Amino acid sequence: MHEKKWVAGLLMIALVSGGCAAPLKKSDAEHHLSLDIVPTRVASVSEARVVQKGADLIISGTVRKFHEFFLPGHVDIVICDPQGTVIAQETPGLAGHAAKRGGVREGRFSAEMRLIPPSGSKVSVKYHAPSSGGGHLACT
Repeated sequence: MHEKKWVAGLLMIALVSGGCAAPLKKSDAEHHLSLDIVPTRVASVSEARVVQKGADLIISGTVRKFHEFFLPGHVDIVICDPQGTVIAQETPGLAGHAAKRGGVREGRFSAEMRLIPPSGSKVSVKYHAPSSGGGHLACT
């Protein structure tokens, strides 16, 4: 009976302390930039992050595919200013292909640019398979 009281007490403490946690602060990049993940049929960027560290802009994330990565391709990253002009672009390759049970394949990408984009800029990311006939990303 005492064990049940201990467990209930610990659960209450966890709930109370979890509810009092301060909200996470977004980085300046998240406030001033929009992030657009462009889906593709072969594989897609499943998550992406944009972080401004001083004068460096770091874009990283994960590509998920339901088949093996025979030729991994790369990720197109385009940064457009509010007027729709390309101010930077990168094509990082994929690293760390990891197979999980169920056949899901994941690859990570990361690009670091010496850039402080103006407020209202847009970052677009898209997986680009080597066999796809589509062109690279551009501002639209």
